[in-house]
Amino acid sequence: MDAAMYKALSGAIAQMRRLEVASQDLANVNTSGYKGQRLAFNEVLAARLPAGTRSGGFVAVGDQRTNFLQGELQDTGNPFHLAIDGEGYFVVETLRGERYTRSGGFTLGADGALITSQGEPLMGEGGPIQITGGKIKIGLDGTVHSENGEVGKLRIVRFLDGRQVAKEGGNLFRSGAENIEDIAAPRVAQGNLEQSNVNAIDSMVSMIAIQRQFETYERAMKLMDGATQKMIADAGR
Repeated sequence: MDAAMYKALSGAIAQMRRLEVASQDLANVNTSGYKGQRLAFNEVLAARLPAGTRSGGFVAVGDQRTNFLQGELQDTGNPFHLAIDGEGYFVVETLRGERYTRSGGFTLGADGALITSQGEPLMGEGGPIQITGGKIKIGLDGTVHSENGEVGKLRIVRFLDGRQVAKEGGNLFRSGAENIEDIAAPRVAQGNLEQSNVNAIDSMVSMIAIQRQFETYERAMKLMDGATQKMIADAGR
């Protein structure tokens, strides 16, 4: 009975984690450049038991992975809105060091720097992009011009191994310098924003299915608890 209860409990906990991730994805369905998350599960404990006594069935989250597929590009007409068509990430400078994002909803700071919604500067190949003059124009290759001429070129990078990338708040990613490679010929779309790659309908259907699976485990645990209580009561007679 204990083994069956623990199996059901591990399954219920796994569904709770799935529900967390699905809820976060659904909450960010309208967040520019957001990348959906997926969980990978491992069977645990059973492998440590002797071969003849392995019951299996205990599960735990083994890994949380990011779906790096590109979202749809939406034309906004805002010259400070940027999207990357194809692979690549913008580089922004934070207090924690360089971070990477697909969210291109930049604005112009008071000092003329292109910044994120958190006030973090967008990086070019020679440092932060600083606009001098008006009428910003950003070419397909990321070269930035104003009415005063060329002011720099956006630094666009790729990850060599997606498994070495960690997600942070603010729609940012971090990775070690050894996993970062600059892209010489990116495809930057000015006046566009990349939409989230999360499908709202799929996420809602997934949440309903996860909730039902959790309720199934919950009912199983209640039945086993009731059976245990009855055995204890019968043994005491």
